[in-house]
Amino acid sequence: MKKIMTMLFVAGIVTGAFAYNEEKPVEIRQTEPSKVLVAFKEAPQGPIVVKIMDEQNQLVLRDRITKTEAFAKRYDLNALPEGKYQIQVADAFGNLSSSTVNTTVVSKPEVYSRVTAMGPNQFRLLVSSLEAKEVTVQIFDGNELIHSEVVENPQGLHKVYTISKPAYPEAISFKVSTAGGFTAYVASK
Repeated sequence: MKKIMTMLFVAGIVTGAFAYNEEKPVEIRQTEPSKVLVAFKEAPQGPIVVKIMDEQNQLVLRDRITKTEAFAKRYDLNALPEGKYQIQVADAFGNLSSSTVNTTVVSKPEVYSRVTAMGPNQFRLLVSSLEAKEVTVQIFDGNELIHSEVVENPQGLHKVYTISKPAYPEAISFKVSTAGGFTAYVASK
């Protein structure tokens, strides 16, 4: 009886191992709106070719990978137009896996800005501009514009503003804008 149970146990392990090996060794997953991850759970058997095709079945990227161990690689499709893309992964023996993803382009803001309350009626404005040559800063007390200035070369603007006798101290807000059309309203939290 003990031998029969041992044989059944070993048969179960062998069956499980074969079932595991039938599973595809590659995973294709969209990790962000415009990023795709190709991951191998085990070492590939020779060179791997990753192809990315657009909706018209035109090749937009071909990548040949030679690894001797499990690996993962990210592909950033942000430079491509929004749309549907087919990702195909193949080895020397043929197609291992394919997947279709829909991408959306994630644009990076032109200007980063933040306002912090420093004390009664005192606010610190931080502005970092990646491309703009000048930034317009406007300060509002409720709906009323109380200050406006243009800051040239605002790569690292750090300025403290003191508002004398605000009508609505809890409603002080800053509008940061550029000539290129970027506009953001920021307020202290």
